Amino acid sequence: MRKRVLTGLISAALALTLLAGCGSSSSGSSSASAPKEEAAAEETAAGETAEETAEEPAAEEGTYDIAYVLSTRDEFLGLLEEKVQEAADANGVRVEMLYAGNDSLKMIDCVEAARNSDKDAVIINLNAAEDAQACIEAAGDMKVVFINRVPADYAVLGPNAAAVASDEHQSGKFQGEFLAEYFSGTGKTDVTYLLLRGTGGLVHTELRTEGAINALKEGGINLTEAAVVDADYNREAAKNAMAEILSEVTFDCIISNNDAMALGAIAAMEEADMDPTAIPIVGIDATEDGKEAIRNGQMKMTVFQSADGQANGAVKAAINMLEGKDLAEGTECERAEDSEYVLYYPFVPITADNVDEAN
Repeated sequence: MRKRVLTGLISAALALTLLAGCGSSSSGSSSASAPKEEAAAEETAAGETAEETAEEPAAEEGTYDIAYVLSTRDEFLGLLEEKVQEAADANGVRVEMLYAGNDSLKMIDCVEAARNSDKDAVIINLNAAEDAQACIEAAGDMKVVFINRVPADYAVLGPNAAAVASDEHQSGKFQGEFLAEYFSGTGKTDVTYLLLRGTGGLVHTELRTEGAINALKEGGINLTEAAVVDADYNREAAKNAMAEILSEVTFDCIISNNDAMALGAIAAMEEADMDPTAIPIVGIDATEDGKEAIRNGQMKMTVFQSADGQANGAVKAAINMLEGKDLAEGTECERAEDSEYVLYYPFVPITADNVDEAN
């Protein structure tokens, strides 16, 4: 761990300038997680004085000081942020939350701010998969762990840069396999689907969609696309978009890239006096609201993505790199077949039969 010293007002002013581009929330190993309200998320260090910055206490001797740079907050990523804080607390690590506001340039600013404030490592939730190399370069000699969203090209990873996520080849596949079995059980092989698609440009958006469609086809289902709704993984965006097209399209099922969008579609259907339990609606994440929708029959299945598993894996991986240990030690993750620097925490398909086990 690098030695930390307070370098006075000049150095503090430099750090302050770098932090102005991204929201910041700092805490020690026993502090609560950063505020989740959007207004608080967009606060920056611009209101702090250089003297206040300079007087921030250094990490306790023997602890690591890391930053978590998050691209945005949706229902799952908000939970993931909390779990990163909890994992840092459990491992005696100081963590500072830096918020990039869904902006790639601000994300680079946040990484540079972490480097210039002498962090040991940085955990990054990518804004776009193509930003990985720029983030690694901005990190300098910090250890880098990408969490939840993997780089577009694993070749950018190495001994000082790794990724902890879940294998997105599996998430959509689980959805498609469930739907294929569902429709085969009813004797229906010609199926019209509506797709709720997440943020474009993200690897997991593409893989979730492809996995679901391919698994349906492999399950003997003849598919017709009714509509593709781009809703950016956002519940309200999905609800509004669905409200505009419900009277214009017919479909046998809804495939959603996450639970939040599925729940938005359910809300739109209910407002239009349509019964969401009449067709299979499938999501991903197994959020608390998603699991409740399964219990009441509004969703037929989801895929459990462990925020706790990914967060613990990312913090442990950062510590392991700093201490020269095996990347996967203590993470409960498996190495990806195509990269020794990528760790996967497993997805689990969730239906009414096992919904109460998804924790």
